[in-house]
Amino acid sequence: MRGRDALLGRVEAGLSASGARFVQVLCGLGGSGKTTVALELVSRRLARAERVWWVDARQETTLEAGLRAVARQAGASEDELRSGDTVDLLWSCLAQYEQPWLLVVDNADDPAVLDGPGKLSEGTGWIRLPAAGCGSVLVTTRDSTRQTWGGACVLHPVHPLTGEDVTDAARILCDHAGEAAGSWEDARHLAQRLGGLPLALRLAGTYLADANAVPTPYREPDAPVDFRSYQAALDRGIEHVDRDNVIAQTWAMSLKLLEQRGLPLARPLLRLIATFADAPLPYTLLLTPGTLADAGELAQLDGPGVWSLLTALAGLGLVDLQPTTGYKVLPALRVHPLVRDASLDHAALSAAVQAVHSAAFAEETGIPEEPEYWEHWALLQPHALDLFHRVASSEPPDPTIVSEAATAATLAARHLHVKGLYGQARSEYEAVLAHERDVLGDTHPDILTTRHDLAGVLRDLGEVERARSEYEAVLAHRRDVLGDTHPRTLATQSSLANLRQPRAAY
Repeated sequence: MRGRDALLGRVEAGLSASGARFVQVLCGLGGSGKTTVALELVSRRLARAERVWWVDARQETTLEAGLRAVARQAGASEDELRSGDTVDLLWSCLAQYEQPWLLVVDNADDPAVLDGPGKLSEGTGWIRLPAAGCGSVLVTTRDSTRQTWGGACVLHPVHPLTGEDVTDAARILCDHAGEAAGSWEDARHLAQRLGGLPLALRLAGTYLADANAVPTPYREPDAPVDFRSYQAALDRGIEHVDRDNVIAQTWAMSLKLLEQRGLPLARPLLRLIATFADAPLPYTLLLTPGTLADAGELAQLDGPGVWSLLTALAGLGLVDLQPTTGYKVLPALRVHPLVRDASLDHAALSAAVQAVHSAAFAEETGIPEEPEYWEHWALLQPHALDLFHRVASSEPPDPTIVSEAATAATLAARHLHVKGLYGQARSEYEAVLAHERDVLGDTHPDILTTRHDLAGVLRDLGEVERARSEYEAVLAHRRDVLGDTHPRTLATQSSLANLRQPRAAY
């Protein structure tokens, strides 16, 4: 058990509180280690000779059978179980049980199963607030929706081991993999790539331990044998390291649960989200009915429909809806890297490009040069550029989709330029320009716009002569096609005139 001391302390305090005790709920993404934490708490109680019951809540039948067994061991007779209300009888017996006890309800991923004949959130379901005394209740679940659990439950999020906890994640890798798997630094890099998810850390470590136990002549060709080669295999695709589909199946179970709740579009929405860049996603700009208008089956969603899917995905830990802060205007979401790997669907690439293109030209997004919209573009920019490079390198490229991606990428490059990131802006402009020349030719209006913008970056990089050459070429084409008084012609003429003036020193 690594990296969970603070969490264990909080849950232990809740389980041992004096007076009436709240139900303690461990909630989080599948594979985050909720059951492992529960097992650690159980082992501490067994060491103190306390009574522990463990009931599996994945199925309603196994839950009821398990709780009836608990009632029987807590003092209920067979006649009482046959004739009485089992739920009331269970809690009556537990209230009178003299020995300290802990009831663990594991894998309650569908809290509706816990309603029984009553309602969990109202305190009339299978799981209730323990009476003042010596008993306590611990539940593990993927569902972190507060409304589901009601006021009698205290939620304890179980997060992956990231950030400052990555050292503990790397230690878990080394615990399972052994010394032959590579250096400490490589273990840290792989732990970060796995997003600190305990299930993935354990699988990776045991995989490498098993691989190194096989004599070299008998190993599979190109099989990963150390942290570095395992990460390289993962970067080629999660299927290269998750051959038994354990990791992917973990989240498939969550999506199946949402489908059972009447949310079949949660799966395609997650696939679309996974298609964007690995960066904070401004969902109020990119995931709206307007931007999803060309996203296939997602086009039927209205605003409340999109929000219900996002909150449902967040409730099971598949996405993290990050709140706004004092200096942030737009909310954003993040996706665990392995959820992204398992959900990535290249068929959703065109829908992602169309969503970015739509958002880039939406009135509420604003233009990159206006300071009041800089935050919008700081969030949009990585997605616009990442999608452009991916569709431009796809085989065969779709000219319409690549053109939309290029247009959005040009706006993103303008944001880089206005923020003073001249080198990055130049690289992006040149990448867009290379595509446009292949597809559109040298005199297309879009090419002239990109060349005009590139000239501005060259000027700011000090490459005045090349900037002048670009401006002059663009000006000549615009005069021929648009005339001398067209706004775009005048804009290029003004930029060229300013280039000839000495620049003010700042």
